[in-house]
Amino acid sequence: ASREITSSIVIVRPIEDVFAVLTNVENTGKWFPGNVKEWWTSPSPHGVGSTRRARIKMGLMTTENDAVATAYEPPHRAVMKGTSKNAPFTATLEFEPADGGTRVTATTEMFLRGPARLFGGMFARWYGKSWDQGMIKLKAMMESGEL
Repeated sequence: ASREITSSIVIVRPIEDVFAVLTNVENTGKWFPGNVKEWWTSPSPHGVGSTRRARIKMGLMTTENDAVATAYEPPHRAVMKGTSKNAPFTATLEFEPADGGTRVTATTEMFLRGPARLFGGMFARWYGKSWDQGMIKLKAMMESGEL
């Protein structure tokens, strides 16, 4: 079973800037809600084949997962695929010029197997809301020049 979550927003900054900020996993913790930290586990320059690790804290639970960049096409598209058993996902970021700025569309497809399917819907809703809130924060930070 797979679930797809999509979130989109227009940020009034050049497409190259928005692409650079969003595809650097080390920025994620600054704008994504909750206790999320991501870092590169492969040397720069980053592109196809680069790997990253994420640590997510939800209450008393801490979980980590790894992912690899499977597409990197500046400034239009970047794709990350989860490589850990506990995080079977593909995350696609798409960028296009729009309304004096850049439209970002983030689509995450989760492949839920076994017990994960039971709480998958709940997690997908939480994750979707987090992306929506995160995009609003990212827009504010980028438009104010903070990021």
